[in-house]
Amino acid sequence: MERNLSTVIGCTREVRIELSDIELKPHYERAYERAQAGITLAGFRKGKVPIPIIKQRFARDIEAEALETIADAEFRAFATGEKLRVVGNPSLTDIQKASNGVTFTIRFDVMPDFELGAYRGLVVDRHIRTVIEDDVQAEVDRICLRSATFEPAEQINGTLFLAMVSLHELDRETSLPIIGSEPREERVFLEDENVDMHLRSSLANTKVGDAFSYVAETEDENQQPGNYRVTVGDIQRVVPAEFTNEFVEMVTSGRFKTTEELRADIDRQLNEYFDQASRESLENQVVDQLVKAHDMEVPEPLVHAVIHQLFDDFKKRNEGAPGIENVTPHDVEGQFRPSAERIVRWELIRDKIIEAEKIAVEDEDVTRAAGRFGIPEDQLRLIMRQNQTVDDQILAEKAVRTILDYAIINDVHVDAEQPVI
Repeated sequence: MERNLSTVIGCTREVRIELSDIELKPHYERAYERAQAGITLAGFRKGKVPIPIIKQRFARDIEAEALETIADAEFRAFATGEKLRVVGNPSLTDIQKASNGVTFTIRFDVMPDFELGAYRGLVVDRHIRTVIEDDVQAEVDRICLRSATFEPAEQINGTLFLAMVSLHELDRETSLPIIGSEPREERVFLEDENVDMHLRSSLANTKVGDAFSYVAETEDENQQPGNYRVTVGDIQRVVPAEFTNEFVEMVTSGRFKTTEELRADIDRQLNEYFDQASRESLENQVVDQLVKAHDMEVPEPLVHAVIHQLFDDFKKRNEGAPGIENVTPHDVEGQFRPSAERIVRWELIRDKIIEAEKIAVEDEDVTRAAGRFGIPEDQLRLIMRQNQTVDDQILAEKAVRTILDYAIINDVHVDAEQPVI
């Protein structure tokens, strides 16, 4: 028997396994025995046809069908003997038959072998964002705006206006309406920062029936922007609800009864949000540093698995969007690959840290996780016995906490104009 292992690229390997006729014989004998149970011939009961007759009648077909099973068994023995950490499913790429035996070519991926670099003493910034009255007021304004009423208006003289506009596309050369094209109706809320700023500025001070030319913004600088004739069809003044005790009790279904109580709760939630954002920023910083410091190859099967996870999340977030049902993972692979490779690289590094620090799931970890998930501890333990995912999540979180415990953290205060993350 000969086994020749070679590197194809990155973590992809290829092995050629040559078996002589003598080495193949016991494999074929087992194949005959397996086939015997399902063979029926005149004069014999099912499963009782003698092996010599089976060989005489079906040898060629049985041996041909057995080759993939033989290749799989020999590869598993080879991988175990060489202590290879195989990732994904090996692929039998070629079978070459010769007068004295068979050669199998099998391609597969392995976990990368890399040395864990320094992960203690990383320097990171903890962004501290203090909640101020303006933050609370901004959220109060959003709550009142969501319960706004509308009043007819003749002219837009601010941002709290909703305009119904008709956009008729113009020919780029003649600037005349394109014959046969139907105008597009849109509702434009001038307070919405996502609305094209050119359209918002053009709508300022307009009245019902006014018309103007508008060139749309494009995200791609190489894309030709659309040119439109816009007609203002209807204007509504947006009147936010008054922030009173009665309003608070109504929108919170009686949970809070006064404006002061709701303001206090908003303050608490914003502090929790900023604390969580700060924590995520710390975690992203250590992950970025460690990923950049470990530039090893990553197995393609793991990358593809993460790409499919990202794709599934993408589909769920965009459910109902036009054409989303026709998008495939292949269409977005280039977009998702950098993130997928980063995720895989970090998980490999994290596993090495877990091993180096001898991190394990302890009783207090399960208790803490049960409280966070909002389920009884015994129920969580039952889930953990049936599913390794929860254990992996707890270990991952402990690994990050361990790295941050070793880190040098500089507190950086940021204001409302600076992002926490």
